[in-house]
Amino acid sequence: MTVYLDQAAAARPAPEAIEFYFARVRENYANQEAAHRLGHDARQQLDRAAEELSLALTGDPGWKVIWGGCGTELFNLFADSPLAAGKCAITSPLEHPALLAVLRRSAAELRLLRPDRCGRILPEELPAGDLLALHQVQSELGTIQPIGPLAEAFRRNSPAGILFVDAIQGAAKLPFPREADIVAVSGRKFGAPGGGAALLIRPAFRGGKTLLEFARRWRHELYRGCRPEVPALLALAFAAGLRAAKQEEAARRIGELNAAVRRELENLPLPGGGRIRCTVPPELASPYLLHLLLPGIQSGVMVRMLSAAGVMAAAGSACASESREPSAALRAIGLNRNDAYSGLRIGFGFDSTAEEAKKLVEALKDALKNY
Repeated sequence: MTVYLDQAAAARPAPEAIEFYFARVRENYANQEAAHRLGHDARQQLDRAAEELSLALTGDPGWKVIWGGCGTELFNLFADSPLAAGKCAITSPLEHPALLAVLRRSAAELRLLRPDRCGRILPEELPAGDLLALHQVQSELGTIQPIGPLAEAFRRNSPAGILFVDAIQGAAKLPFPREADIVAVSGRKFGAPGGGAALLIRPAFRGGKTLLEFARRWRHELYRGCRPEVPALLALAFAAGLRAAKQEEAARRIGELNAAVRRELENLPLPGGGRIRCTVPPELASPYLLHLLLPGIQSGVMVRMLSAAGVMAAAGSACASESREPSAALRAIGLNRNDAYSGLRIGFGFDSTAEEAKKLVEALKDALKNY
């Protein structure tokens, strides 16, 4: 039995979405920019899919959609746009490395906020700026940012400012951050096969037209992005509808699994005298993520031991899995280098089961005995 608990890196695709995707691969093979009838049909289907995606995630079909192949591509598109390039941007050291990299490249000034010990950004500490770019759910710790109060504080300080939210870890799992002007989502995180991502633009956002026009230029005149494949984008919208229909029920069930694992593992003795700690309290974290600290244990070694036992987990963000440096996120919340090397991320998915949670606990206990 293989237990897959690295679904924060890539969710296991929903069986219905896989079937839908391959049906679209067989039928929707034409280039959506072609002048013939099949190209026209593809464009119409993508327009309908944009409304479906918007309705599923926000409850309103009026959010405009910019399609992309992945989150990193869309971060680059946004950072290159007139809405971000040359601006004073506010963000945090806890953002995805791809978002931090593009903001460092494009912004005229980058102000980094200081998170608290749980990874939260406090609204009262927000300075004024042209742009606030933050995650909804921190991809390693699982911390949920208070987007509503942050949006209110930012708009009070910066009435003309733009709020960009990376909801890649939260979309179709948690309530959508409707306070944002622009929201990034990725199908890989909620069970859409084939890749595919999107920027959703709030209907009343004044900069929406500018961003839509720039996206066309960026892809077709500047040649900086790929042309996403139609089947993947249709499957993205389909999977969003599938997951959003059972969002509350799934979050409650996965939250119970998360809590059960916490109870079993928190304060468990470690070799060398330490104890397992849960980094973020449950009331501040996504039910789909559980971050553990195992002081004195090299998390990379533990991941390999768990893998050998059939349990797939992660030492941190998959995008930084080849780095030999300690977790930047853990260092940013004030942990020392040794503790920052000991983080273990458990990523639950919509299909995670009590049996898998039990196997995780057993495998981790066995691995610690043999460490």
